[in-house]
Amino acid sequence: MRKLLFLLAIPFFIFLFIISLVLFDYIYFPLIGYKANAVAEKFLEEQYGEDFVIDENEFSKPLGDDTGTYQIRAHPVANPDLTIRISVTEDMEPIWDDYLEIKWRADLNEQFGSIYKEVYGTAESYSYMVNVSFPESTYSDYSITNTYQDIFVQEHSGISNIVFANVILNSSNDMDYQLDLAYELVQHLKSQELNYFSIEITYYNEKLQHAVTDQDKNLNYYAFSNKFLKDREYVLDFYSDSMDKESIKKLDQLISPTDLKQYLREINF
Repeated sequence: MRKLLFLLAIPFFIFLFIISLVLFDYIYFPLIGYKANAVAEKFLEEQYGEDFVIDENEFSKPLGDDTGTYQIRAHPVANPDLTIRISVTEDMEPIWDDYLEIKWRADLNEQFGSIYKEVYGTAESYSYMVNVSFPESTYSDYSITNTYQDIFVQEHSGISNIVFANVILNSSNDMDYQLDLAYELVQHLKSQELNYFSIEITYYNEKLQHAVTDQDKNLNYYAFSNKFLKDREYVLDFYSDSMDKESIKKLDQLISPTDLKQYLREINF
């Protein structure tokens, strides 16, 4: 009888052991997250020569992985508007951060803002956003002391720009005028001689002209898009890939604002 009870108890103790290991990962490592914060802060400050503040810390260990990582968000003291990410292993080793990319993207967005304001007469936070990708060698060939413009001068043929914009229509008959403005943006991107660029402009019902508050104007691109999702009327999508012959041909054939009509689609809910 004792032997039978012992044999029956083995699976239970094995199960208990496995549960204990799982609970250890999901309780112990989050509890010592402050150590990962200290490691991240020290690494960033030594790597980039400036002070940082840790904002958030989240530990994760997907099932099947041998080790987990801390996903940490931080910002430089000198620029609180920049949110960067850094990963630290459960062994307290920093393995990755995106400060260079975030800093250069911010440079590009500020630079593009002057173009956007020149075309549309405004540059609120909700109006536009530009993502960028660089050749892999950029991250070893350039440092935090370089600006986006420094890199662009040398590497423009390997850089990609992805532009998103929100535009509120002035009236229901506004689209011809809007295509004129969109054409100006496309021509600006074309003049950059980039490896790749795309532009996506979302047009909103003219009623938002009176509904958007000053607080709404401080929303970022995504927050504004999510809040006014049902007020969209049209989307303009256009891209150009310098490595694709058909794409090059398409760009060459874009010789007037009316040529953009074929890339405009109406949104129906």
